[in-house]
Amino acid sequence: MEVDRLFCAYGPKIAVDHLTLRVPFGSVYGFLGPNGAGKTTTIKTLLGLRNMQGGSARLLNYDIATHGLEARQRTGYLAETNNLYGYMKVGEMVETARRLSARWNPQTINRYLDLFNLSPNQKINKLSKGMKGQLALALALGSEPDLLILDEPTSGLDPLKRYEFLNQIVREVSQAGRTIFFSSHNLNEVEQIADRIAIINEGRLVVEDELDNLKLHEKAVKVAFDRPVWVHDLENIPGVRHVMQEGRRFRLLVRGDADMVANELEKLGARAVEQVEMNLEMLFIAYLQGYRESSGPTWQDEKR
Repeated sequence: MEVDRLFCAYGPKIAVDHLTLRVPFGSVYGFLGPNGAGKTTTIKTLLGLRNMQGGSARLLNYDIATHGLEARQRTGYLAETNNLYGYMKVGEMVETARRLSARWNPQTINRYLDLFNLSPNQKINKLSKGMKGQLALALALGSEPDLLILDEPTSGLDPLKRYEFLNQIVREVSQAGRTIFFSSHNLNEVEQIADRIAIINEGRLVVEDELDNLKLHEKAVKVAFDRPVWVHDLENIPGVRHVMQEGRRFRLLVRGDADMVANELEKLGARAVEQVEMNLEMLFIAYLQGYRESSGPTWQDEKR
């Protein structure tokens, strides 16, 4: 997937602001941002569900402006609302999907129905939310797509069901050499399966890179004090990007030399200083905090 300076607006409100993305073939790509950042608008535009007002995009090497149908025939889509017809049986829903697809493989869909323990005679409105999600995934994979786009696919599932569902997606799609483009508010589940991420805010790209690379550039330090300290004093330490207070402890997001930061903390009377593993939630906070506080160019601007 290649997106170049994509622009979309709803009247005077800009939803996607000259967004550029690069999604390598075969990757599991996490597409992140706060509510209203422009994630769903981007996805709907890529799928031809709304018009773009500027820029360009290519899915599977097809220009969506001129060959959108060809791109969509090789793309599977799983949304938060799965658009299943509750009055139908599973088999009737499968037949409806088959008629709409030019690349349908009956052996593939039957394999997924068996895998998910779904019977053609089951009524859709009698299925649990988790089983409906599995049916929607089976339908999305029935055409053997080269690209699978997921928009909040595990919303409403309990943690165990989310874990099982995501493992099924990775096992069934990424191991076949296909590409997953995955949007979610649940950062833990994105970290579980993504090898590359993008964070957007206000329709603009904040950062895009391999997840492991981002973790190398950012560090986290936990610190405790025996006396009250001002957050402002911690924020003024060179290299500290953000401070989160956790009771009597603080978690500092650091770029650069964490040992130097630790020395400065000891000068302030720190009782315990510990470097901890950086996770996606801390990265997300760090980059959004930096975006909101900066009046300079975004990461996307710097990469041009």
